[in-house]
Formats: sequence, structure tokens, C-alpha cells
Amino acid sequence: MRKLVLLTCLALTTPVYGETVPLPTPEAARVQQDELIAVVGGRVDRLLKSDVPGPVVNDEVVRVGLGGDGGIGAVTVDQRLQLQGEGDYAIRERGPARSAASLSADPPPVTRLGAVVWQGFSPGRRDLAARLTLDPVIETPHLPLTVAVTFTGADGRAMPLQDGGRLPGAGTVTVTVTNATSQPQVLPTGADVSAATIAPLLDRALAVALRPSAGRLPSTDLGLPRTLEVTGAARAQASQAMPLRLSGSLRLTGTTGTVEGPATTATADGATFAGTLGGSTPQNADASVTFTVRAQGAGQLVLDLTAVGALNQGELAPPNGFADWGRWAAAGPPVAERKAALDLLVAVAATGARASSYSPYLGADLVGSGSTTFSFGFAPPTAREVGRAVLHPQWGAISLAGLAVLLLLGNAALIWRRS
Repeated sequence: MRKLVLLTCLALTTPVYGETVPLPTPEAARVQQDELIAVVGGRVDRLLKSDVPGPVVNDEVVRVGLGGDGGIGAVTVDQRLQLQGEGDYAIRERGPARSAASLSADPPPVTRLGAVVWQGFSPGRRDLAARLTLDPVIETPHLPLTVAVTFTGADGRAMPLQDGGRLPGAGTVTVTVTNATSQPQVLPTGADVSAATIAPLLDRALAVALRPSAGRLPSTDLGLPRTLEVTGAARAQASQAMPLRLSGSLRLTGTTGTVEGPATTATADGATFAGTLGGSTPQNADASVTFTVRAQGAGQLVLDLTAVGALNQGELAPPNGFADWGRWAAAGPPVAERKAALDLLVAVAATGARASSYSPYLGADLVGSGSTTFSFGFAPPTAREVGRAVLHPQWGAISLAGLAVLLLLGNAALIWRRS
């Protein structure tokens, strides 16, 4: 009898995870790229799925040329594809792209109605590479960060830098970089979840956060389950963003000065920087970083900024000083901690889903791995027309030329009559 009572008590106190909640998926992110295709006159319903003989490594470097105020002046993508397997392939990416130039011995992809299409045969392995030119107007709202640049001279007036980051004289330049990936989302939640179920998933995400790279972030397409068993399933309005790992430098050429800002290291000609820029979410309301450059005279400011998607290491640290989430789960955490861990895992999945709209940037539906790196810098000054001497009319020469034309016309008329 005592054993029966004990078993009954255990049944009453052990939670039963019988409700299923779906984790955020990358599918919704693809809607944004479908809208971009429509802008350039494409038909998403006519864009067929990719057909490849095996896994594909898809690496991209998105190069962004900035104007003197930080506005987007040019966007290109250097894409390298490594195909595995023997057979025909047809890789269809949403783009949109205006043109393509090959970076290998193979021909470039076709850019028809905005889409990017690679076609051919792989003998077992095929390496493809191309530089794709995109439309900066279309890409401006789609890029993951914005840059604002202001120059204030000795007279106190604020203005943009000149083309190519040129400084007109002594003054102060402010460069503000803002994470632009935040968007409202409705996310699933629950009252409780099994610690043993989510611990290995959070440890996987923590490993990615500890070793930042340009690789794809965990998502339901890459390492995370599509559903979880919970109790007290619910949904909540939230805001989700993709943290960005920033690195690079600000340097002065042709003049001297200083560069100041968070996570900067001074160099002889400016400073280097490295840090993670979160999105504007309830957990991180500050999504911008500002660098201040004080130049002693005319010269040029050189910006070299690299950004990749990342997970926030601080947010993924296990509570109570545990080295990993597995040890946390083994210690029998209370319900409040399990719920917080559930919300953290949902946020990781939402971050991965949001990141999928930026990586892969061209929107390829390929099975395999890859990376996307964003590189920002001032675009070179636009080509200017070479100055020419002012031409003055020579009336005497003009009169003689006019007389010659009249004589030619007269001869032509005589010839016409004789024929």
C-alpha cells in the first residue's frame, strides 16, 4: 500500500510534456526575398527549385560601397560554390541580381528577371565562382546594418564626407553603425520543458557563440528540432534580431589624428575594433555603436568593416555558474529556470530563422554548408570627366567652311541633273 501511495505522488509531481510548440523556422524569412524578386519584374511562382547531385558549399562575400554620408552606393557579391556528386545541376537563387561576371574558368550564371541561375554538369566535383552586381536601391533596406557618417569642420557645420571618405580639412568625423535586423515576431513559449531535452540544444548553440565565424547559425534547418514538447503552451509578442560580430579598422591617410570608440585598439594611423552588436530587443535596447575620428587636416578616412551573424555568448551562458547546460540539467533545475531556458532556446531558433534571410544572402535553397560575410567600406570616388580647354568660335574659319559646303551641294545638284 505504501508503495502505491509513493508511485501516485510521483505521478502527480512529475510534469507531463504533452503539448507541442513549433520553433521559428526560416521559411518566413524567404518571403522578404520573394518580394525583392517582384521589384525587378520577376515571377517567384516561376522560379523552380534547385536540382543538384549532392551537397553544396555556398560561400559569399557581400561587398558594400558607401558614399560620404554612409549611404549605399554599390553592392556586389562574390559567390563561390563547391558542388559534390556527379550529374547535371541547376542552382536557382532568388537574388535579385543585375549582372554577373565569372571568377573561374566556367561561364557566369544567368541573371534573368532578377534570379541567379547556374546550370551545367558536375563530373564529381565542380567549383563555380562569380561576381554578381546588385541594385543598391533594392539592397539598402535588406542589408543587416546601416552606417551613418558626419563630418564637422572647424566652423562647426556638419556635412557628409567627400566621395571615397576624403576629408576636406581638420575636423571630427562620427561613424555610427546600427544593427538593422530587428523585427517584431510572435514566438512560442510554455510554462515548463524537460531540462534534459533542451540542454544539448543549448550547449550546441553555446559552442557556436564561443567560436564566432561566418558560417550559418543554428536553425530548424540546421541542428534544431522543428517542435518541442512542453506544458502550458502559449504564444507571446516579441522582437527578434540577429547579433552581428563586427571587426575591422578606421585609418587616416594623408593626415594624422585619433580614433575612439567601444572595443577599439589604437594603432599608429587610427584604430582597430572587434565586438558583437546586438539588435534592438528587450534584452538589448542599444543596437548601435559610434566611433569618433579627430583628424588634424585634409586627408582620407579608410573604413574596413566586416560583419557576420553571431549568437550572444553572454546570453547563452548557463545560470548559477555551470560550465555547460548538461551539468545544469543534471542538477535538477527548478521550473523557473527551465522556463527561462525554453525561452532562450526559442530565441536561438528565432535568431537562426532571422539569420537565414541574410545567409545565404542570395537565397539559395541548397542542402549543405556555407558562409556569408558582409564587407563595408567607402566606395572609390566616381570617375570625373577630364577637364578640357574652353573652345571659342573662329568666325572666319566658320564662314569658309560654310562656303565649302554650299559649293559641294551645288556640284551634287549638277550631278543629279545630268543623271
